Amino acid sequence: MAKPSNDWDSRRDREIRQTLNELRSLDDRGYFDGLHGLPTVREDLQIQASIAAQLNRGAPFARKVRSLKPMDNPVGPALAQFMSQVKVRDRTEIYKLEVQRKFDEAVGQVRILFGKIVRGEIASNAIVRSIVGSFLDTFMKDQNLLLNLASYPQSTYDYLYDHAVKMCLLSLSIASAAGYSRSQSIEIAQGALLADIGMMLVPERIRLKRGKLNEGELQEVKKHPMLGLSLLEHVHGLSEAVIVIPYQHHERISGSGYPDNRSGNAVSRFSRIVSIADVFTALINHRTYRESVVPYQAMVSLLSMGGEGQLDGEHIKHFLKTMSIFPLGSLVRLASGRVAKVVGPNAFEFTKPIVSILTYEDGTLLARLDITQIDLSASDEKIVEALPNKAIANSAMDGF
Repeated sequence: MAKPSNDWDSRRDREIRQTLNELRSLDDRGYFDGLHGLPTVREDLQIQASIAAQLNRGAPFARKVRSLKPMDNPVGPALAQFMSQVKVRDRTEIYKLEVQRKFDEAVGQVRILFGKIVRGEIASNAIVRSIVGSFLDTFMKDQNLLLNLASYPQSTYDYLYDHAVKMCLLSLSIASAAGYSRSQSIEIAQGALLADIGMMLVPERIRLKRGKLNEGELQEVKKHPMLGLSLLEHVHGLSEAVIVIPYQHHERISGSGYPDNRSGNAVSRFSRIVSIADVFTALINHRTYRESVVPYQAMVSLLSMGGEGQLDGEHIKHFLKTMSIFPLGSLVRLASGRVAKVVGPNAFEFTKPIVSILTYEDGTLLARLDITQIDLSASDEKIVEALPNKAIANSAMDGF
């Protein structure tokens, strides 16, 4: 008798066939009858079998990750000590276009990276580091401009890749504000970039569904941290600290999260940082089943979740220091009636950021050369309303 192949693909196919047969048997016995919102269960058996096999194959690695306790306290010189900030007047149009181009390229690179990992092709942490590294120099000297891009809503059909890049940048900003070193901040950013890779294995009819998910579909989505581990096990060179983040970023300090209902200190600090970035990004971006909320409302939601003990209040404060209560890139209406864009935070005056005035009192747009900046902490002018980004004709870089 021929010896069974130990090839990874052969084992995967064998596991899928076995699980598929089990699911078909359950379907034949009427196990799926009466499930609302799942009219195509029989057609989706192949997908369900593949997911079940993936989870089964990744279970030993998941047990290992559950036991990991990576160093997650700030160690070494803080990254923030080496950062500077470009002023609005010093940014050229060419420079801003180049930063926008790098952001768009990173989204495309994440799409390619995720595809390679899912297909089981050779993947290395070097690729993940290169995507994070493509932003690092700009981040070190112009954090505000990158955070503006990270908080600017998008409306693409498949949000996953844009979401990953934004989570990466926002997590990097929280990490630096929290006093983490360069190497730790990079690890947090890498974990954030990979946090939702497991969603690649969630069927698109669920992931991109128009309308609210039913309970069965929600349970499929909640498998993505485990699915992510099963994929990342084969990415060479990922540190323990990076691997824990995709697994835990939906855990909540209160114990109300998933996949393990961990609470308190059982949720790593790195994961808590990425959780904040994940919630904020999810709220400001359009989804197939709901419209986006203005960044100010997203920040208020974070504060509420912090007050309820779901998210880490300490890290939310760090987020406020880098973003303000009216996040960078937000449009706001001032008491004078003028519309302005938030272009810089005030670390100790969360409600009084630095803004660029974009319109006259009657709402007429100012010419680009007439746009001026005001530090609201040193002005009698104040914000009276947060506006959606489409309130006036503007692009992400206007005012910056």
